[in-house]
Amino acid sequence: MPSIPPIPIAQNWTSAAGALEAILNYLGEPLPRHAVMGLSGHAWHFCLGTRGDVTALPSGVADIDPAWLVEAYARTGFTWERFGVPLDGADEARLKGEAIVWARARLDAGRPLIGWDFHLHEHAVVFGYDQARDGFLVSDVLTPDVGSFVATADWPSTVGRIELLAPGAPTPAEPIETISMALNGAIDAFAGGDGAHDGQPRGTAGLRAWAEAFEGDGEVDRAGNAYILAVLAAARTDGAAFLADLADSLPGAGEPLRTAAQALNDETRALSPLLTLFPFPSGGHGNVANPGLRRAAAMALRRAAGHEEDAAGHIRAAIAAIGS
Repeated sequence: MPSIPPIPIAQNWTSAAGALEAILNYLGEPLPRHAVMGLSGHAWHFCLGTRGDVTALPSGVADIDPAWLVEAYARTGFTWERFGVPLDGADEARLKGEAIVWARARLDAGRPLIGWDFHLHEHAVVFGYDQARDGFLVSDVLTPDVGSFVATADWPSTVGRIELLAPGAPTPAEPIETISMALNGAIDAFAGGDGAHDGQPRGTAGLRAWAEAFEGDGEVDRAGNAYILAVLAAARTDGAAFLADLADSLPGAGEPLRTAAQALNDETRALSPLLTLFPFPSGGHGNVANPGLRRAAAMALRRAAGHEEDAAGHIRAAIAAIGS
């Protein structure tokens, strides 16, 4: 049974950041959502999930290099450790058993986890386990409807990968250094450097690849398209708020940071008509196949990519100002 009280996941289109925010609250070091998003790197991430001829799959939202995330999460005030393995072949049972032992040891020590793929293909807060029923106790968007228990026999699902993150010791971070690392993380993510080299379009180039997909005649996944639009718009809105906060506290870099924040707000405004054309969760039904709407979507995505490039240039200027 749990040694940690239930920890409700924080509301966020990016479930990993929602779990991170909830755990920071539990650890007594709360941060506002936009700070969690900016420091962790989730505000800057984009991957255009692509498989074969199908574009805009929902998997891109969580497709971030785990090692990149561990380093980025340390900017939120704690070190983080990871247990992450693919499950396939003869070693699957052994690896899963090791993961369960690893998770239980940290939960017994009062350390809640961020975990992947419990009730659904999203992240959750893991706050305990039930040894008698052989399962974990989790908080995610489905917990209010289906309860917190997830049997280990059902975890992970067909995705076939274990990803667990646990907070460690507080990090004695120097504020300016932390801010510089977060801003460099934004540049890295915009350049697609926060993911695996698997051929999927990432960062600002991913936005242009998305536009090209709409301009072509290939399939754009209806549900995934709506989902990643909502996630991206929310992430960039939080990114703009993060930069605006930094501008108020760093007068020497205030001007480029405010201009970068404005560019990200312009990006979300460019995306806003698409949220109406392709609303979550229906995706606008046949809208993804309508030639006129596809052309309009491509134009909006290209505008968004231009604003993101502008933001990156001003963030670089802010990094230079902070370092001078």
